[in-house]
This record gives sequence, structure tokens and C-alpha cells, in this order.
Amino acid sequence: MTLHVKLKVMSGAVGLVFVISVFWAVQSWVIGPQQAMDARIDSASKTLERRRADLLGQDRLQDKLDAYANRTFGWSQEEVDHALRAALSTLGESAGLSDVAVDTSPVKSIDSPGRRDFKGAAGKVMRDEVDFVEAPAIFRATGTWPQFNAMLSALSAEPWIRQVEGLRVVGKGKGGVVDVVIKLRTLFIPNREPGSMPNAQAVEWPESLAGASPFVLPPPPAPVIATPIKPGAPAKPPPPGWERWRVIFVGRIEGVDEVHLRAARGGNRQLFVGQALDGCVYLGNQVDSDGFDEALFRREGATWLVGPGATFSDRTAIAR
Repeated sequence: MTLHVKLKVMSGAVGLVFVISVFWAVQSWVIGPQQAMDARIDSASKTLERRRADLLGQDRLQDKLDAYANRTFGWSQEEVDHALRAALSTLGESAGLSDVAVDTSPVKSIDSPGRRDFKGAAGKVMRDEVDFVEAPAIFRATGTWPQFNAMLSALSAEPWIRQVEGLRVVGKGKGGVVDVVIKLRTLFIPNREPGSMPNAQAVEWPESLAGASPFVLPPPPAPVIATPIKPGAPAKPPPPGWERWRVIFVGRIEGVDEVHLRAARGGNRQLFVGQALDGCVYLGNQVDSDGFDEALFRREGATWLVGPGATFSDRTAIAR
């Protein structure tokens, strides 16, 4: 091998070594650190995005909690108790109800349903934290059915948080006046001061409740004006069994006609309008010339009038 060839081989080897050295240097000092930096930047970006998402979720959660807190009366038991009494009393008095009274009961703390997930000393604060506190109350008042409806409608439109647990309405006297008892509860979040209370909500009230009071009895039926048959017209013989029943009471109780009968061999019956006995349908009462009630019955197309103390055999036929 000539010297010239040897020099060329050595020059090629040196050049190859130089190229390898440069490539290694670039890979080690430029490309490698840059790739590592890119990986770190990418990891940091993903971490930042996760943190941003967490912060957005936390913000949304705080917004929801604030919305609930704004519908409470306060953040302490004393403040909520006073405000709840005042709110219910105002609703009742504004509706025209009388004898308004509001009683409150001891509050009840509600723990987090996920408190078991907060383990160890680090989770003690979250584990012992109270989610919210329930404050019960009982509202009592007296008034008319429209006044009760006005109060209940106004309560339904109130923006503060509430849960109605019981409602009792009892008619008094002839049903024009009712006693009202409403059992409910509200809540508050301890140490979370509410902002401004939202406006009242529009509520579409059911027509069935806005109508007449269900405790008022219907008006009595109009008296039946009977025309006696012509004198001398023979009465049909009583059907078998009529003679065993005697009318012992004819009257009107709380606006409703009724008649009481007693059988000759014992046993009493009470009939209201439309009910039948031995094929005789009770039609109601009619006042005689002396102002006393007599019972009207219909059987087989004929109408009969029977007074107190009389039996069906003593009936008087009338034309209808």
C-alpha cells in the first residue's frame, strides 16, 4: 500500500471520527436537553391544564354553594330562628289569618355523606365539618279557606329553602273557618354568610284549591212543593211490609235532610236523600202547614208523604 493511499485512509478515518464526535456532541448537548426540556414543558402544560380544570370546577362548586347560601336566612342558629319566625308570621298576617303562632324546634346538624372518604389526621377537618343545619318550625293559624289558600300560595312562591313535612286543615263550625297547621323546615350553612335573597318565584296555583272550601256543606235542596190529589181519590193499598216501619225523626242536620225509621219488631234505619228502603226511595223533606217536616218517598212512580210518628200505612199520596 502506497503512502498516498495510507494518507487517504487515515484522513477518512479521522473525518469519520470527527463526524461521530460532532453528532454525539450535538445529540448530548443540544438535541437531548431540548427533548428533555420539551417533555418537561409538555408535562408542566398538562399539569397546568389539570389545575385550571380543578380551579374551574372549584369555582363552579363555589357558585352553586353561594346560590344555596343566598336562599338561607343566615349562618347562625339565632339569626335563622328569628328570621324564620318573622317570615312565617308575615305570610300568615298578610293573608288575613288570625291567631298566628310560629314555634321552632332544636336544630339538627347534617354531616357530609362522604365523611368516610376523609381518612387520617389530614382529613380530620373535612371529616368533622358539618354540611348544613336543619331548622324545623310549626305554623298555626285560623282563618277562611281563601285566606289559607293565599298564605299557602305565598309560601310556595318564597325563594328561601324549605321542605313542607306536614299540612293539616280542620274545618270549624259550619266549615267557613279552618284551623291550619303547617310543619316545615329550612336549612343554613354554618359560618357561610348569605348574599342577597333572590326574588319570589311565580307559582301557578291549582284551580281545585282556589275554589270553594271543601268544609262548607252544600246548600239544602229546594223544598218540594207538592200538589195534593183531588179529594176522594182512593189511595192504593200499601205494599207488603210498609206497615212495619214507623217514622221517628224527620229533619235536617247541618243542612242535610234525613229521616229515621224504626221497625215494629225492632231495628232502626237512617236514610239520606236517594237511599231506599223496601223499594221506597227517600226524596227529602217537605214542611207541612204547621211548619213541621214530613218525609217524601217514591215507589212505583207514586209519591207519598209520611209524617213523624206515622207508618208507611199512614202515608198520604200526593201528585208530583
